[in-house]
Amino acid sequence: MRYLGKAALAGAATGLRATSAVSALITAQAPGLPAALTRPVAAGVAELGVTGELEQDKKPSTPSRLTPVGLGSRVVFASLAGAVLARGTKHAVLPAVIVASVAALVSARVGHDLRVAADERFGSSAPASVEDAVALSLAAASARA
Repeated sequence: MRYLGKAALAGAATGLRATSAVSALITAQAPGLPAALTRPVAAGVAELGVTGELEQDKKPSTPSRLTPVGLGSRVVFASLAGAVLARGTKHAVLPAVIVASVAALVSARVGHDLRVAADERFGSSAPASVEDAVALSLAAASARA
């Protein structure tokens, strides 16, 4: 898959779960990672981060992903993922950052709206778990060599 396609997948994953794509890239030891993120401890920290986010997301007190902080963090993480993917393939960083960021913003909105509709219809934690699976699948796909 071309690097901009991977950037779009990473961005879409990030829109659903902010830490998912960066965590997948670190865990997969993707080319393009800064040296500090290739150390074994980085993978453990990344996995803890995404696990914490998956847990926190299900709490009623968690603010909407559509708040300025929620969207801002998604743009930052998507930009980081896009930059790693571009660096790893020796392509220009800016297009990947833009693609990943736009995908994250679109995914955040679409994911939010679908989740609200599913929660109203089903009234359980199942929609959130399905969203987790989609986010982690997209993130894994973006990190594949």
